[in-house]
Amino acid sequence: MNDKKENKVKTAFVVTAAILALISMLPVMASAQTIGDININEIMYNPSGADKNHEWLEIYNKDTTDINITDWKFYEEDTNHHLTLVQGSMTIPVGGYAIIADNATAFLNKHPECNCTVIDSAFGLSNTGEHIALKNATSDIIDEVTYNASWGADGNGKTLELNATSGWEESLADGGTPCKLNSVTIVVPYSPWVPPMIYICNITVDAMTPENVGKNATVGLFTSAEMIDNESYYIANISTPTDITKMYVCSDIENKDNLMRRAVTEAPGRELANLTFDPAFVMRDFPLWIGKTWTSTSNVTGIIVNKTGAVIPINSTAVVAGKVTLDVVTVPLGTFQCIVIENNISYDVAGVPISNARKYWMSTQNNELLSPKSQTYRNGNLVDELELIEAISPTYLNETNNNTTINVTTGKFLVISFETSNPGSTGYWWKIAELDEQVLRQVGDVVFVPDYVPEPGFVGGPPGKQIATFEVAGAGNATLNMVYRSPGGAVEDTFTLNVTASDV
Repeated sequence: MNDKKENKVKTAFVVTAAILALISMLPVMASAQTIGDININEIMYNPSGADKNHEWLEIYNKDTTDINITDWKFYEEDTNHHLTLVQGSMTIPVGGYAIIADNATAFLNKHPECNCTVIDSAFGLSNTGEHIALKNATSDIIDEVTYNASWGADGNGKTLELNATSGWEESLADGGTPCKLNSVTIVVPYSPWVPPMIYICNITVDAMTPENVGKNATVGLFTSAEMIDNESYYIANISTPTDITKMYVCSDIENKDNLMRRAVTEAPGRELANLTFDPAFVMRDFPLWIGKTWTSTSNVTGIIVNKTGAVIPINSTAVVAGKVTLDVVTVPLGTFQCIVIENNISYDVAGVPISNARKYWMSTQNNELLSPKSQTYRNGNLVDELELIEAISPTYLNETNNNTTINVTTGKFLVISFETSNPGSTGYWWKIAELDEQVLRQVGDVVFVPDYVPEPGFVGGPPGKQIATFEVAGAGNATLNMVYRSPGGAVEDTFTLNVTASDV
């Protein structure tokens, strides 16, 4: 074994554009194979603490058929050593994993949750990097890689994982992801801005109001904003034929979280629930990846109304648990591969513990964030479910639309993006100079989204886009004027848009 090197932690980032997008939803890609499409998929080459008995690597069957690996070999270039993996008959099923462990017993003691094949095959991987290969019974190379400690996972308890573009990254999960989808395969990065979307959904379950089933609900994702305690919150609106639920969400830029502060449900002439969480709890802990979990606590206050109409005051400590899973879902709009974000919120109501869970399916189509499905559970029972019928995206504009006229429809949204240097370094911002709020209403502030996340030590901040979002609030003609101001207030550039808005 080589000596341990100083830990070099390589953080896996996914480049963001102006629109928050999921990266490729494809399973892990493999390099060209000779016989059988099987990857070397994950490498624990330098565990924290002692190496002996704790090194392992994972192989993955990406083929369309089961693969028999009898008499296959694992090859290490540093030792010029071939290890025969299986002398009896062994098959890896389609989409299945197998672990090649330095010590199978020690591996299973550390990872008792693993349910794939574990092959006992004593070896010692280099801590600095080496060439390794997987070969079949006739010594054809099935897959190979020359890893390097500079890639990460150097003694910090993490692994090297194959990502969706056949590159290698340090795992996001401590201990790696043996026998599971790699944590860097699907990663949703943090963005301070999410495009406003309108979803038309079919109500497939409504336990409280069964007459809503089969009817439509309208979901407005971040289509408005309100102030709470001098802080701006975006709102997700869910409107059914009988009630409206508003959820107040903000972005924690420092910690890269989406936080939920308040949830209100109203029916005509009455309030069904009004809950405030202080501090706001973590809905989404970015970056999101399959298998990620998080927990937080919050004091929840307010009221809920039970079936008899009685108003029940709430003042309790809420425990919130979040997790991310993977699913393929079919809804009226189509079939989507999604990450599924679940928030389980537990607190006391009149001294009785209750659990409320909300699940969101998230995917992308044409670079736009979609939520094909959502569900709410109470004490483990499904109480409502929405399935996506139609997604209405905003109209996207940029600098090339300067001094033009556009026709828009009321109730829709405009998103205008400007390529800029990093305002954190330059202090230059686009601002609203003239706006007829009877026709256009600004949603939130002008936000900056970087084109990429720089490596540590990068000076100055990366370039990106400043983004302004507007709702078409009413019919009429209006002129939108924006200016690009220096830190001293001088106007460096202008943008003018003439808008003709109609109800149809």
